[in-house]
Amino acid sequence: MLCRILLSGPTLFGRVVNKAAEITVETLKYNQSKYFVLFIITDGVITNMQETIDALMRASGVSLSILIVRVGSIDFSQMEVLDADNGHLLESSTGRVAARDIVQFVPMRELHS
Repeated sequence: MLCRILLSGPTLFGRVVNKAAEITVETLKYNQSKYFVLFIITDGVITNMQETIDALMRASGVSLSILIVRVGSIDFSQMEVLDADNGHLLESSTGRVAARDIVQFVPMRELHS
């Protein structure tokens, strides 16, 4: 059991999302019945937002969902764009639109109840 966790920056999600998508694709070559969830706990605003958006857009075509849980009191309003709950799918820097919404963004305080 983890009693204490120390989080630090910078907050870079692009590589993590790309690696999770890569693992998903490689694993599915052998077993098509698997689905993956990447669980991220963060206390900071994403430092590489465009790289992250591009990675999420590419990953939207594989069997992967991403749950991002925010801890702390920092303003995370810029991260809300990653979660297409508003009906607008992510768009990459090249103008391609995500195949689907794969991100759910949840503030930790909402999980306490």
